[in-house]
Amino acid sequence: MFRKNIKNLTFLAIFIFLLIELIFINSIFAEEEKIWIDTSHWEIQTTFVSDGYWKTNENKRWVDTSYKVNQGYWSNDSYQVWADTSHWVNSGYWVPENYNVWINSGYNKVINYNVWVNSGYTTYKWVNSGYWSTYSYNVWVSSGYIAKVEYGYWEIVEEYGWSINRLYPVIGSAGHAQWRTKIYYYWVDTSHYETRYAIRWVDTSHWESQYVDTSHWEQRQSTVWVDTSHWETRQRLVWKDISYYVTEGHWETRTGRHWVDTSYIVNQGYWENYTTYSWVDTSHYETKKVWVTSGYFATPMHGQIIVEKQPEYVFTKWHKDANGNEASMSLKITWKVDNNNVNSEAEKRKINKVYIYEDVVRYNDKGIEKIILFDGNVLSAEEGSIDASCKFEHAGNEESILHVYVYAESGEAGHISFANPINGFRSINISPDNSNLNPDLWLGGITYEIFEF
Repeated sequence: MFRKNIKNLTFLAIFIFLLIELIFINSIFAEEEKIWIDTSHWEIQTTFVSDGYWKTNENKRWVDTSYKVNQGYWSNDSYQVWADTSHWVNSGYWVPENYNVWINSGYNKVINYNVWVNSGYTTYKWVNSGYWSTYSYNVWVSSGYIAKVEYGYWEIVEEYGWSINRLYPVIGSAGHAQWRTKIYYYWVDTSHYETRYAIRWVDTSHWESQYVDTSHWEQRQSTVWVDTSHWETRQRLVWKDISYYVTEGHWETRTGRHWVDTSYIVNQGYWENYTTYSWVDTSHYETKKVWVTSGYFATPMHGQIIVEKQPEYVFTKWHKDANGNEASMSLKITWKVDNNNVNSEAEKRKINKVYIYEDVVRYNDKGIEKIILFDGNVLSAEEGSIDASCKFEHAGNEESILHVYVYAESGEAGHISFANPINGFRSINISPDNSNLNPDLWLGGITYEIFEF
């Protein structure tokens, strides 16, 4: 009776375990929350900076204070006046002259010509055809059984005042051991895919077309204008003007009251200092590194990513590796998409792009440096791997995170991340706060890890 109760309890525990496992699996593959794909990056941008300053210039200039003294007097005497008798002498003659005139003329002419006419028509007929094709498909078969494990052990039974000093105690001594037997059960999962075959008709019936060419030559007529326009030379009389101007005159003596002008100019002035301002343009283009924040939401998918990292603890390039070269980090990323719940080949998700980067959180609040290890397309497949390597300029604390994104052709994405500190000269063998933390936490001792996404 006691054994029967144990058996029932064991079976109930296995059933509850399997039920929780199914619920947990369903919760893992629930695709309700989208994944944020971070595409933030540094860009080199060139901007125009308007700048300049006013420059002071000291100069000298002449200030003219000259003035005219207007004066004169009226005089009653004789004075000379120029009498201008200049005039035109009109003269010329007629001469014959040749000139050209454009005569517009022409006539219509009828011409015959041949033209190739492209023509024809297409006839159609229906052809019944096809063949039988055998194809295979996979079916998931859920199966398993409960296995029984029985084991025994010696249980020491001591009586008061006695103890067991034998290597192999036997029943009947003052102190003895008794053989006990225990039984437990576990579920052996034999679920598997089975390949099955079926036959189907592939219909290749189609329309066949045939083109009947009726192209031919046709004779046609057209009327063209024959232009006989031309220049004609004609003659006319033209007046040649040979008129000329005669400049002449004479002085005449006159008597009477007239104004005698004795005005004059007084030339004077001085030099003065003055200030001018000129704009000196120092505008220029500046090239600087700008952080561009960007990204988008993608539908998640599920699968497995294996990370293989060397060396175990990553240092900046200023350290030397075992070969005396600058220290670096190499990665091998292997992925496998979970398409178990997809029945159609066309709906299976295949990875065609991988994006790997690390956010190096620098010491002394110097910000976050984004280092891109890989960003490109890969051969589209459900399984694959890539290699990447990198040298780090600066050290980063234990908050430095390495991200791996895998993208499917249909737009879904998978993402995993893990802490990957970059050790500098001051981080070697120095645990945080003198604690006994595992160095893997603050030195990044990961060489092989399996992640689910």
